[in-house]
Amino acid sequence: MKKALRIGSFFLVLALCAAAMAGCSGRKQEQSAVKGTPQINFDENFYDFGTIAQGEKVSHTFKFRNIGSGQLVITDVTTSCGCTASKYSLEPVAPGAEGIVEVIFDSYGREGRQMKKISVWTNCGSDPVTLKILTNIEAK
Repeated sequence: MKKALRIGSFFLVLALCAAAMAGCSGRKQEQSAVKGTPQINFDENFYDFGTIAQGEKVSHTFKFRNIGSGQLVITDVTTSCGCTASKYSLEPVAPGAEGIVEVIFDSYGREGRQMKKISVWTNCGSDPVTLKILTNIEAK
């Protein structure tokens, strides 16, 4: 009797585990369908400040739209130089919504033509989107 009870309990536990696993895998599929895939699309990837005076700080706001079907998250923004800083949308950007990456360039101690790259890292893929700024700095 005890042996039959153990075997029955074993099968009951096995059936419950199988049902729980099937339920979990269904939830994962459901969640991934709801999550979708984000896709970032910038209005422009390049901005020319023209000629500025040495020591001047200038900024430009790059606007983007999430044209995908999932929440877009900017995970990091890196710049090619310490003279360039950025501010960006910290909250997830819903499908169809817009966000920004503001780039601030400080020309202190710089002279002549300057081109800087800004790498925007997102959850859209493993490669960043590259933005570029250009300016010509006139010495005082």
